[in-house]
Amino acid sequence: MVAERSPPSLGPKRVCEPSPKGPPAGSADGYAPARMEAPRTAVTRVAGALRSADPLTLVVTVVGALGALLLLLTEFSTIFSVDVLTSGTCEEIADPAARDACQTSGFEQHGGAFLLLGLLALLMALGAGRGRSKPAASALVAIGAVVLAFALGRDLPKANDTGLVGIQYEEAKAGPRSGLYLEIVGGVLCVAAGVLRLVTRAEPAPSEREASTAAG
Repeated sequence: MVAERSPPSLGPKRVCEPSPKGPPAGSADGYAPARMEAPRTAVTRVAGALRSADPLTLVVTVVGALGALLLLLTEFSTIFSVDVLTSGTCEEIADPAARDACQTSGFEQHGGAFLLLGLLALLMALGAGRGRSKPAASALVAIGAVVLAFALGRDLPKANDTGLVGIQYEEAKAGPRSGLYLEIVGGVLCVAAGVLRLVTRAEPAPSEREASTAAG
C-alpha cells in the first residue's frame, strides 16, 4: 500500500492592511482643529435683515427709525432761547433767575417724555417695517401725532415768549432753536412711516413666498 501524502499545510494568510495615517498637519493630538466662526453681532444681523428686505420694508424701517432718533435728540437740544440785544447775550445779564430762563432744553420742556416716545417709536418702526405689523404702524402714527400736537400746540407758542427775561429787559427777543425743528421733523417722519405701511400692501416675506410656491 502506498501511503497517502497529506497536502502541505499552508500558514495563515496575511491580509494586507493599509498603514494608519498620521495625524493631520498642524494637530498635536490627531484631530484637526475646528474652524471658529466669528459670532454675529446685533448690528450684523440687522444689516443682513435690511439687505434681504423688500423696498417697502426698508423705507418704513429707515424712515420710522430716523424719526425716533430725532425724538431722542430733541431732549438733548435747545427748544427755544432768549437773547438780550442791549447786553449782547442773555447769559451775561446780572440776574441769576433770568439767566436760567435764557435757554430751555428739550428735557426741561418735556420732562424726559420724548425719550420714552423715541424708544417706543423705534420699536414700532421695527415692527411696522421688518415685522409688517399693521398695529405697530398705527402706534407709530399715534406717536407722531402726539409729538406734533405737543410741538405745535405747546412748544411753538412758547418759542416767542421772552418770559422773565422780557419782563426785566425790553430789548429781549425769543425764538425757536434746533430742538423744536428736530421735534417737528421727527413727528412727521413717524407719521409718514406708519401711514406708508397702512396704505400700501406689503409683499409676502421670502419664506411665505416659498411656501406658497411649494403649495401651488
